Amino acid sequence: MSGDDLHVTLAFLGRCGQQAADRAFDLATEQAELQPSHLSLSAHGWALLGGSQAPSAISLLMDSVSAGLSALIAELRPALYSAAGARPDTRPPRPHVTLARLNRQVDNPTRQALAQRLDRQVPPPFTLQLESLALFTWTEDRVQRLFRRTRHCPLGRPAP
Repeated sequence: MSGDDLHVTLAFLGRCGQQAADRAFDLATEQAELQPSHLSLSAHGWALLGGSQAPSAISLLMDSVSAGLSALIAELRPALYSAAGARPDTRPPRPHVTLARLNRQVDNPTRQALAQRLDRQVPPPFTLQLESLALFTWTEDRVQRLFRRTRHCPLGRPAP
């Protein structure tokens, strides 16, 4: 797994287009300058996330109480959606790290069984240091990767 694979999503902007996503990223980088140079998160549980009808991501839920990440996401998301002209996600923030994706062909009984099994699993002693803010977009060839990083800037320092 590469460094680009370990990330926490602030706002999923959908199909807003590159220029709109860049506007949201520019706004987020202004806020990143105000944040500490890194945020430390620990895993506290497993979840099957994604669409409510067909969850597609096996994820570790991150304990963000001490880092205040949930509050930061809740505070930033409305402005990011507005800057991008994207449809807002009204669900409460749920900081997580996606570790694997399910094939779209997996049936619902299998997904439900997996979700139940994840509920019984103790998360590994996993700590994640978030050190930068990044903008991801869809990849052209989605066989190898679903997303690719297009821009990034360190937390706590001005964007390049």
